[in-house]
Amino acid sequence: MFRKGIATELWWLMVYLCVALAIGFMLGAVWPALFLGALVYLGWILYQIQQLEKWVTVVRVNGLRDHKLRGIWGEVAEDIELMIKRADKGKHRLQQVVARVQDMTSALTDGVIIVDNDDNIEWCNRSAERQFDFEPQDIGRKLTNYIRHPTFVSYYDSDEYEEPLDLPSKHHEGEFLQFHIHRFGEGDRLVIVRDITRVANLERMRKDFVANVSHELRTPLTVLGGYLETMVDAADNLPPTWARALDQMRDQTKRMTSLITDLLTLSRLETEDRQTGQEPVSLRPLIEQIIADAKVLSGDHQHVFNVDCEPSIQLVGQENELRSAFANLVYNAVNYTPDGREISVDVELTPLQLIVKIKDNGNGIEPRHLPRLTERFYRIDEGRSRESGGTGLGLSIVKHILMRHDAELRIRSKMHKGSTFSCHFPLKRFTNSSVEQVHS
Repeated sequence: MFRKGIATELWWLMVYLCVALAIGFMLGAVWPALFLGALVYLGWILYQIQQLEKWVTVVRVNGLRDHKLRGIWGEVAEDIELMIKRADKGKHRLQQVVARVQDMTSALTDGVIIVDNDDNIEWCNRSAERQFDFEPQDIGRKLTNYIRHPTFVSYYDSDEYEEPLDLPSKHHEGEFLQFHIHRFGEGDRLVIVRDITRVANLERMRKDFVANVSHELRTPLTVLGGYLETMVDAADNLPPTWARALDQMRDQTKRMTSLITDLLTLSRLETEDRQTGQEPVSLRPLIEQIIADAKVLSGDHQHVFNVDCEPSIQLVGQENELRSAFANLVYNAVNYTPDGREISVDVELTPLQLIVKIKDNGNGIEPRHLPRLTERFYRIDEGRSRESGGTGLGLSIVKHILMRHDAELRIRSKMHKGSTFSCHFPLKRFTNSSVEQVHS
C-alpha cells in the first residue's frame, strides 16, 4: 500500500491527465493537451519542492517551524521534523551523560586530564585544576607546558605506560604525585594523577626508620661480636655447656650483623643518587673474580663452574653494585645446587640488550614462589635458608641494583631441571666497543 501522501499525488496526477485529455478531445488536440497538462503538473511539483527547500532552510537556521505543505511534501516535512526531534532527544541524552560523567570525575580526588592527539589539554576535572593550578584559558594548550619536569616529559614521550610514574609536585611543595597515562581513541591520552603524599611520607619514614635502627644496631653488635670472639678463643677454660652457648651466640651475632649490613645496603640503594660513579666495567674479570670466591664457598661440594663471556664486553655502571648483584646470584646458586652439579655464567650480547645469565641444574623452584622471590625476607624454605645463613634480602638487593642500572631481573625455573636468573641491560648501557662487537 502507498502512503497517504503518495496516493494523494497519484490521484491529483490522474485528475490533471483526465482534465487535459477532456480538453484535448474538445479541441481535437489530445497529445498537445496531455503534454501541456504534464508541464503544468511538473510546475506544481517544482513549486512544492521550492516550498519544502525554503522550509528546510528556515528550520536549519532557526529550528523547527510550522509548514503549510500538503500531500507527499507535507509527509516529507513531517519525517524531517521527526528525525530532528529524535536527534535533539539523543543529543540531549548524550549531553546529560557527559554532564553526569563530568560531575562524577569532578568529585574524584584523583586528577583527570584528557589530552588530544596534538598533546593539548582538552578537559580536566577540579582535582587536576588544584594540582597544577590550571585556569580556564589553559584548555587547548600543551600539557607539557604546565608539567615541565624532565622525567615526566621523557615518560610522556616514551609511550611506555605499563608502570606509573612517581614525582614530587612542582606546584605544591611537599606533595608527591603518581601519574597513570592510558591511550584511547585516535591518539588521545587519559592522564590520571593521584596524590600519594601520605604513602610517600610513610615510605620515607619506613626507610629512615630501617636505616637509623640498622645503623644504631651495628655498633652494639660489633662490640658483642668482638667480646664473643675473645671469649670463644678462651673457651678452653670454660665448661662445655658455656662453650656451646658462646658458639651459638657468636653465630647469631654474625647472622644479625649480616642482616643489618643487607638492610643498610638496601637503604643506600633506595636513597643514593643512581648517577654517581658510573663508568665502563669489564665483565669478564669481574665475573672471574666472583667465580673464584664461589669456588671457595663451594668447598667440598665440588660444583662445576663455567664462564662464557667475551673479554671485550663492557657495561656502564657502578662496579661495586654490579659485583654485589652478580655475586648474590652466583652464591645463591652455590647454596641451593646439590653437590657436583654445574653452575654457569653466560653473557649474551644482542643488538638490543646485554643479558647476564646465571644458570644451575639444581632442584628448581616451584612456580608459585617465582612472583615473590624478590620480596624482602621471602623464603622458599625457611629451614634451608637459615641453615645456609641467608637473610632473605639477597634478591631484593639484586632487584634494586638492576633497577638503578635500568635493567630487569627475569627468573625461569623448572622443577628438577634447574633455574636461570637473567639480568637484562638496555642498549644505552653498552660501551662503544661492545656495540661494535655486536655489529661485527
